[in-house]
Amino acid sequence: MAEGIVLQNGGSGGASDELTATAANVLAGRTYVGADTEDEAGAGTMPDNGAMQRVLRAGENVPIPKGYHNGGGTVRAAPLAEQTPGNATAGDILRGKAAWVNGQRVDGSIPVFDTMGPSGTDPRGSLTSEFGIDFNAHTLWMHAPGRNAYYMRKDGYPHICMDSEALGDAVAQQVLQGCTFTSKNGMKIPGAIYRWPLSGDAGGQRVMDAYEHTAFIGEYGAQGVGVFMRMPGGCFIDSTCMWAFAPMPGAIASNIREGVNIGGRWGTMKDYAASCVPFDGAHFDGTHISGWASGSFRYPTTQIWKPLQVGDFGDTGISSQRPSSYNLTWAFTPTVHLGAFRRVRITAFIDIRNCNFVYQGGSRGYAAMSVNFMRIVGGNQGARIVQGAGAATGGFQQHDAGVYQFDIPVETFNEPVVIMVNADISQVQRISQKDALVRAGVSRVELIA
Repeated sequence: MAEGIVLQNGGSGGASDELTATAANVLAGRTYVGADTEDEAGAGTMPDNGAMQRVLRAGENVPIPKGYHNGGGTVRAAPLAEQTPGNATAGDILRGKAAWVNGQRVDGSIPVFDTMGPSGTDPRGSLTSEFGIDFNAHTLWMHAPGRNAYYMRKDGYPHICMDSEALGDAVAQQVLQGCTFTSKNGMKIPGAIYRWPLSGDAGGQRVMDAYEHTAFIGEYGAQGVGVFMRMPGGCFIDSTCMWAFAPMPGAIASNIREGVNIGGRWGTMKDYAASCVPFDGAHFDGTHISGWASGSFRYPTTQIWKPLQVGDFGDTGISSQRPSSYNLTWAFTPTVHLGAFRRVRITAFIDIRNCNFVYQGGSRGYAAMSVNFMRIVGGNQGARIVQGAGAATGGFQQHDAGVYQFDIPVETFNEPVVIMVNADISQVQRISQKDALVRAGVSRVELIA
């Protein structure tokens, strides 16, 4: 419900719902009746800014505050001399730009350099031809191509560049492992050349192992015979290394002919080819082979071999009452290295006089000879067969004699052996009232180169 206000001066009034003024339209500190007071007195809220005073400088904006202004304020521009005090010169201002300095216009002279070139699209637009390494400062330096200038780029990342070809063309396979390098192919690239390791030293001199431990003797054109060693291709060999080593187990003195030097090693192997008949009849030459023998030697039992004085064995004390058996072995020493020879020829015999071979235990007597090559085991206390070298067997009647010749190829042998000849005579019996003889021996040993 609206109520009327009676004014003392007799003026007419109106209801508040017919008014439009609000608190924001009335100065702060003043009262009023308006659209937002419901016929009661309200307090105004409009700020009283009074007479605002401002001095503006070039490019400066002044916001006008909300509220009442009494009309006494001023907004004025500061003098140019007051706005640009200082000591700027053309060299301090970009080319194409100007500034007021101490009341005067100054045109800039600083060049503007787009590092992507005049078009703004060339990545080599800031290429320099002046660069190097400062070894004192430990830096790579490049002269800016525009000298003193303002460098810019549209994306905010100005740059200076140099031709990558100037860094060289090395690749990882040309640089040692454990090292890094920079070239046109990249920066701080790890090297890939394998460092061939040292395996030790010989007398204080460093040694490396030949690749795959490979070494062999061969011909090298006009330079003749020599030792080839496989080297580790594509690898780095330490500068302190003096020698390369590869195993050659056969290069021992006993495998080299006596008096011959191979690779600095003098041989000790006897030159058996100098005499093809080291034993003839009952005589040993004392240089190539001598002999041991036992009238009852049977391998693989061990016993001391006795010195052989003659090249045969004979027995005249043969019984007519019961059969006799003999097993005779001749062992020739020292060992003979068969690597120097192609064949070994041995002549041996069995001579049986006034005797018969008899049956006993279901088998008939016989005579046989065989040759074995033996390797000595444990000095002269035993031996074992390396290879049976052949045998011949036959039966003998009274007054018969048998001669055996063994011609044995030895090209495949390459080791020292004892040559052993064995005679086996079984179940022989003297004819009654006759002078009987059982005799066996080795007549000749030939080493044929």
